[in-house]
Amino acid sequence: MTIGVIRVSNDMVRSLIYLCVYVFPNFSSSLAVSFIRNYKSFLFMRALFALVEPKLETINTFFATTCRDLYDFVRCIETGVILDLDGIDQVKDSLQRFLQPNPDRSQKLRKIGKATETPGWFRKIRPELRVILATASGPCSTVIPEIRHYFGPDVSLETLTIAGSEAFLAWAYNPRDLNLYKVVGSDDVIEFLSVDEPEESRCLAQTWNVDPGKKYEVVLTTRDGFWRYRLGDVVEVVGFDPRDEQPVIRYVEVCSTHTSRRLNDSLFSVHIRIANEVTTETQLHSVIDETSDLLGGVSEFCVCPDYRESVGRYAFMVELQGNLGANAIKAPSSLHTSLQNLNENYLRDSLSGKIDVPAVRVLRPGTFGEFREWKIRTSGGTAVGQVKVPVVVWGEGSRMWLEERVICDV
Repeated sequence: MTIGVIRVSNDMVRSLIYLCVYVFPNFSSSLAVSFIRNYKSFLFMRALFALVEPKLETINTFFATTCRDLYDFVRCIETGVILDLDGIDQVKDSLQRFLQPNPDRSQKLRKIGKATETPGWFRKIRPELRVILATASGPCSTVIPEIRHYFGPDVSLETLTIAGSEAFLAWAYNPRDLNLYKVVGSDDVIEFLSVDEPEESRCLAQTWNVDPGKKYEVVLTTRDGFWRYRLGDVVEVVGFDPRDEQPVIRYVEVCSTHTSRRLNDSLFSVHIRIANEVTTETQLHSVIDETSDLLGGVSEFCVCPDYRESVGRYAFMVELQGNLGANAIKAPSSLHTSLQNLNENYLRDSLSGKIDVPAVRVLRPGTFGEFREWKIRTSGGTAVGQVKVPVVVWGEGSRMWLEERVICDV
């Protein structure tokens, strides 16, 4: 996706060989990196060249979670030799010409060390870093505290867009507000289906007659052939831009499927259900935010149904920022209480013995980065920037993969 956007915007219809030896101004690495399909190798090369460049000012990743999937590559900088990584054979020679031995930079990095407990540690590595551009709403919001810890208060975290492969939906309305966007006036037709209305075309609202405070599912008709295509995202309208009267929205939830998701006359996107309750993605995010400090800081998480005991329960699979919190033992009951307060059906079913207290399962560091790599490798060609960890994981293969990386149960 990155290389495609760059080529279109710069009118570059050239061969792969030509592109691999080209570096755009203000980019830390050559375009050759964009052709690496292996997730770890792709991130390794991006991060390596960014680490070599001490004057780096901006980090731009499509999702904030990508900022967590980076590595420490001091040895490559010192020797100027690129490692034999999976998936880089076709571009390794092109990349090698841009990586020269740099012992001075390597020595400076070694003196800095890896004091990751120190707030703002990354600013010592990249003293001129000023801004991180990344989508940090929705499922990506849990990594915000960790990013701000590593990069410190002087680096601004700013959101950019709501966009997808299907169409471009919205620009950031205020980049410092990580979940506030303005719908674009493009040649794609954007319509809205209220979550409280029947799934019928007569209930569709246009951009000029949506109501502030209401939640809508986004429906697209694109110039490329999609006709009233349900994008799978739910947004909340907060008002209108006075300059052109386009709706200003907040991102609410991402849906795991484009099929009908109505349940009990209400729309739910990513949700989990053990008994008669339905708990939404928004509610799951809310309870993990309330419990994060008890666990020692949750960087990323997902939830799976857990039937290991006679009564079903939710299993919160969490990756932590550091060590397990001193009061982590209170986390399961805290999650249980928060879910009861948010969801009256969860309260009723848990009191009647149909849902047990949630399990909290701590994953080894780096698990979600490995999960993204695994999904790309097994999906048969999904782009690096297209893989996100779903808030609710139902598939048996994914659940087993995650369970193999559990290091402890709280």
